[in-house]
Amino acid sequence: MIVVADASPLIFLAKLRRLGLLSQLLGHDIRVPRAVRDEVLRAGIDPAEDAVLKAFLKDCRIETVRRPRQFAAAMSRADNQALTLAVRAQADLILYDERVLRIMAETEGIRPLGTLGIVIRAVRRKLIASPDARQLVDTLIRSHGFRIGVEVYQAVLKELERL
Repeated sequence: MIVVADASPLIFLAKLRRLGLLSQLLGHDIRVPRAVRDEVLRAGIDPAEDAVLKAFLKDCRIETVRRPRQFAAAMSRADNQALTLAVRAQADLILYDERVLRIMAETEGIRPLGTLGIVIRAVRRKLIASPDARQLVDTLIRSHGFRIGVEVYQAVLKELERL
């Protein structure tokens, strides 16, 4: 399975110290555009988070994306590189959290998977208990600036309760 990662799931999972879920759930062919790597390893991040990200990125394929497509004006340079790489590599999944990137990925025939989807998959595979997953979601929102609508939050909680 080929997976291309955008920055936000990597950042949020690193904040939770749960980046290992990606390889457990999705395998080891995780590709990261150089612009995404540079975004996640930005100056001033928490040293522990930086160490987690660097360790994770050592096992990823860091790729230079030449002449990335401009899919939407609302997408960042890193977003456009991630989607360009996903299309060119015929990726099975793109990891994302931005709504515009999700819409453009689906238009291009690439399945998107966000941070919350990763947490839900981890519960389904019994890598995380449902109550712990709810706590992770709440921590993302309260402590790490993860923004979702009320409807999405309620749907995630309902799914976690179901599992």
